Amino acid sequence: MTTMTIQVPGKAKSKLSAIVKELGGEIISITPAKQASKKSLLNEIKQGLKEVKEIREGKMKSYSMSDLFDGE
Repeated sequence: MTTMTIQVPGKAKSKLSAIVKELGGEIISITPAKQASKKSLLNEIKQGLKEVKEIREGKMKSYSMSDLFDGE
């Protein structure tokens, strides 16, 4: 089975859920947009902290301010 993460308008939620169930699928979770954006923000923070840890461990190159402003 394949897992998909999609964004749909709130009014399409019930129709889409019915189609998924009809096709033999399973609805694992339904997250309102506000919660999804919080989750996305937390994931970005976690990724940033992971990068900081890797830089400290010497596994990743650190960037200077000029690197950041030049878009490198």
